[in-house]
Amino acid sequence: MNIQEALNVFNLSGELTEKDIKTTYKKLALKYHPDRNPLGTELMKAVNTAFDFLMANIEKINQFQSTDNNARYNYGEELENVLTILSGLPGAIFEVIGNWVWISGETLEHKEKLKEIGCKWAAKKKQWFYRPEEHKSRFNRKEHTMDEIREMYGTDGRRKAKGWYRVEAKA
Repeated sequence: MNIQEALNVFNLSGELTEKDIKTTYKKLALKYHPDRNPLGTELMKAVNTAFDFLMANIEKINQFQSTDNNARYNYGEELENVLTILSGLPGAIFEVIGNWVWISGETLEHKEKLKEIGCKWAAKKKQWFYRPEEHKSRFNRKEHTMDEIREMYGTDGRRKAKGWYRVEAKA
């Protein structure tokens, strides 16, 4: 995740302070609270990752922010729409890791719908993924396993349309 991607999750731009980021985080936390939004747990993973990243890089935000107004878009709303569609696909298992969504399970029957919403197939991982529009993969020096990706972004569970699946931590 980079600064622009994190800001897009929050739908922020311009000169920002720590207070602006915290205020927006609180609004999103209320909006995506699991008691108010059935997909809130998954949406909050992306919001928390973006918040942690922005707070860790607070001094760099205004310096490195994109000056291209077209680079800004509301990825939080986009992510909510994608997760809503995914939650209606029987047998599909999805998990938010960072600001990407990884989709596994019984996806063959949903192939066309996944393509329609912008998901791509990761042949080496044998899973579908959805990513922010601006996060096009550059040369990847190392192939990471799903467990390594989960560890990098601090997630531990996958959501199925009708229930939770936990990934057991390795001892």
